[in-house]
Amino acid sequence: MEETTRRTPEVSLKDTFLLAASGLPGRDERAGVVAEALGHLQRGFDAHYAQGEAADEDVLVGDNEYALAVETIARLDEPRFVAVASRMIRDGAGRIASGGAVTLQMWTPHLAGLLDIISEEGADRSEARILDAAEELRG
Repeated sequence: MEETTRRTPEVSLKDTFLLAASGLPGRDERAGVVAEALGHLQRGFDAHYAQGEAADEDVLVGDNEYALAVETIARLDEPRFVAVASRMIRDGAGRIASGGAVTLQMWTPHLAGLLDIISEEGADRSEARILDAAEELRG
């Protein structure tokens, strides 16, 4: 039996983002939409890259998840969200193509950028919220 190699963070991006946003005063509904898109994005990466050479079915599942991620975040009709999400996809795909894995540390600045759009607290505070949430979820 071949062991599956995970190439994305063990912690859920969706749950991390929701937890980080939950501490915001007057948390707005955009956080839920962004979190939903992040869930699709992570599932897309997992389907494409979990075992290295994806089967045709895995590619289709991954492509569908990417499309759902883009469609979900586009519902917000805010180009800033789409720009950050696009950089996440590009940077993640580039890391995997070069033989690496996409870690939470690598994606933290992107997650912080998404959170900062909502919170307007600044990149440093948003990044701290992301890191705190991830640590809490890891237990």
